[in-house]
Amino acid sequence: MGSLKSMVPHRQTHAAAPTRREHGRRARDSAPLDSDWLAEQARSYAARWEASEAGVATLLERKIQQRCLRTGESPEAALELIPAVIARLVELNYVNDIRFGQNLLERERRRGSSSRKIRAKLLTRGISTSTLDEILSGEESDAEIRAAWRLAKRRRLGPHARDLDERDSARQRQLAIFDRAGFDLSCAMQILDAESIPERD
Repeated sequence: MGSLKSMVPHRQTHAAAPTRREHGRRARDSAPLDSDWLAEQARSYAARWEASEAGVATLLERKIQQRCLRTGESPEAALELIPAVIARLVELNYVNDIRFGQNLLERERRRGSSSRKIRAKLLTRGISTSTLDEILSGEESDAEIRAAWRLAKRRRLGPHARDLDERDSARQRQLAIFDRAGFDLSCAMQILDAESIPERD
């Protein structure tokens, strides 16, 4: 009588077929790791998202490292190509720090963000101080107070408060909200002392 082991049916194992995503990745990884490959990665990203020069550089560094981990290639030569690739993308207007900054500025102003908060956010995105100054200098003179009114509306501050009888008792708390949001004292006081909501807030 055969052993128990010999009676166990044999199961053939097959490697799982690559998914469409894996197949596409293998095809991309088979292309030379050169400036054309880098430009394609950057263009694909810029077509979907507005990006800064620093943001694209960070993306390309990550893409190179991820590919080299998969393929065993050396990343050094490709990393050195990044500045030239970005310069070409800027020349073709795929990447534009002024446009990126203006779009972010408009989004943040609609949310009621202060100049100080926007400046800090743009600096973390790698926008230079000179470019940042150029972006902010193009705003209308009342952009800051209008953004503060939007914050007041969103947080129900000043004339937007639910209970106007409690405005005085809530004053310090509301001043602190404006301060944390980056608005100066005069801007906050202008709103907290207002008797009514302006038509354009």
